[in-house]
Amino acid sequence: MGDDSKFSPIIICGCKRSGTTALVRILNENGITISNEWALFAWSAWQHEYSLSDWLHNKHVEVETNDWLQHWNYKMNLKGNEAEHGFPAALHSIYGNKPRWKWGDKWPDYVFHVKEIKEHFPNAKIIYIYRDGRDVVASMLRKGMADNLNHGFEQWVNAIEAWKSWEKDVDHLAVKQEDLLRYPAEVSAYIARYCGIRLTSAEHARYVLLGADEVSNDDYVSEDPFAHTRSYGSLFSDEDVPPHARSLLTSLGYA
Repeated sequence: MGDDSKFSPIIICGCKRSGTTALVRILNENGITISNEWALFAWSAWQHEYSLSDWLHNKHVEVETNDWLQHWNYKMNLKGNEAEHGFPAALHSIYGNKPRWKWGDKWPDYVFHVKEIKEHFPNAKIIYIYRDGRDVVASMLRKGMADNLNHGFEQWVNAIEAWKSWEKDVDHLAVKQEDLLRYPAEVSAYIARYCGIRLTSAEHARYVLLGADEVSNDDYVSEDPFAHTRSYGSLFSDEDVPPHARSLLTSLGYA
């Protein structure tokens, strides 16, 4: 594992329910090592409370007892002091010995910590994905991730504004989820070029997980890739969208 693999991770962020997991799936199914929902970069800020070994142990317990995490993460089998060698070394031991590899992590809230990440990993590739806030909030409400309409839009607005705060200062790739749906192979290839990797296949990009709609509260893959788009009508109307959120929707090209 060369130094470049340590300091040039792929970081995926964006508001919850915007498609971050879809990007993990696309990259992982092309042999890229992206851990999902671990937020392991946070360990460096928590060293006064946890060692990385302790943090990984806690995460191991969580993965073992959570069916959803078991679906998305490999089992963690660390020996000796491997964890204390740092996150890249630990991740390398979990996912196997690869002579040349790209690694990274996905956590929606990295959007609030991008400048800190770039301080630790100046060559990190940052991918920000965004989605129509009305669909995001509808998905949050159906999944129990927002207490009410205002709480949902508050989360979406905060994520968008955090992105806007570093958008012009940090090299990154912004992906519109609706573009990923409409042009999956093309957008996936664009992501691959930005990350400096080659896709063996983009076919699976057509089947991204988009989350709940009026058909089901569960995550599922629909035969219609746009089944989850504009599915908020049964929960609220455009008139219910808070003014500031409505302004951001317009600025992002959402009618």
